[in-house]
Amino acid sequence: MILSLLILLIPVNFCLKFMKSAKIFSILLLFFVCFQTARADWTRQNLNTLAWLQDVYFLDERTGWIVGSGGTYLATTDGGVTWKKEKNFTGDTIRQVYFTDEQTGWLLCERDLYTLGTNSPSYLLKTINGGVYWERIEFADSQRKRVTRFFFTKNGAGLAIGEGGALFAVTNDKKIWKRMPSPVRYLMSDGIFTDDSNGTIVGAGGSILFTDDAGLSWTKASVIGGAETKLNAVFFVNQKTGWTVGSGGKVFQTVNGKTWREQKTNVAVDLTDVFFSNTAEGWAVGNEGTILHTTTAGNIWTAINSETKHKLERIFFTGKKGWAVGFGGTILSYDENQKSADLFVLPPKLKTRN
Repeated sequence: MILSLLILLIPVNFCLKFMKSAKIFSILLLFFVCFQTARADWTRQNLNTLAWLQDVYFLDERTGWIVGSGGTYLATTDGGVTWKKEKNFTGDTIRQVYFTDEQTGWLLCERDLYTLGTNSPSYLLKTINGGVYWERIEFADSQRKRVTRFFFTKNGAGLAIGEGGALFAVTNDKKIWKRMPSPVRYLMSDGIFTDDSNGTIVGAGGSILFTDDAGLSWTKASVIGGAETKLNAVFFVNQKTGWTVGSGGKVFQTVNGKTWREQKTNVAVDLTDVFFSNTAEGWAVGNEGTILHTTTAGNIWTAINSETKHKLERIFFTGKKGWAVGFGGTILSYDENQKSADLFVLPPKLKTRN
């Protein structure tokens, strides 16, 4: 009874103001829902292949390649809308693809371990006519060590790394890869040059080494909390700022190239690759279809649903478009430009009383 009397005592104008405010709030909420930025998702491209895809690389926004097991070699000239499967020129697994221009490209290939004979596990294929013909190049004095990655400076100096700390440098004629003294005895998994002199390589046992003389000498970096981590990939956005990823969901960042600190990801699966579009936004991929995204330079990593449980090997971005490839013929594509189509969705028309 008392409560009823109190309600009756509330001024009528207060009730009207409250109802008006609630209506305005409802309208604003509706507009927020309709006008919020749509999230561009990763979508799978079906190319009718079950190959274990190992690498993806784009020269520009239209021209790119994907490679994998059984000599799989896919090419696109329309920004990944369609992919053409080229005729096999090797039956071996292609681990890496890299082009300096539309005519000159390199492939890192790996022979079947059970049919090696006296051959080295790894070799290179080089083209100077856009893939019409490929020249085979062997690694000199490889000691039967598997090569995992090669990388170049902008002026064309190249290094290759691999098992047992194997290190090779290409000669000026770009035909002979000569063995160099090994800086470590661990498996080295990935490397990158940030300019013609400065570079970094990463690998097992939390190994990160940097050079400032194009690979003639190497210095071990300090990795805080990563002594037991097998590092699988490294990426730099400039000479000082970089990230490396590895086993157990580990991510480490540097802002000086010499000291690396761990960033929390809240995932435990092995990460296989990392790519940053700028100093803030980056992506990492790994086992079980894992995709991580950050817009805070890695201070916060968010897991993205890739809708696949297959292992993802590599990720690559050009402009606003990205691709991730992996086991079972998995090709995932991402297009941030798709957001614009849904950016301004008109809300439903509100009925009003006359």
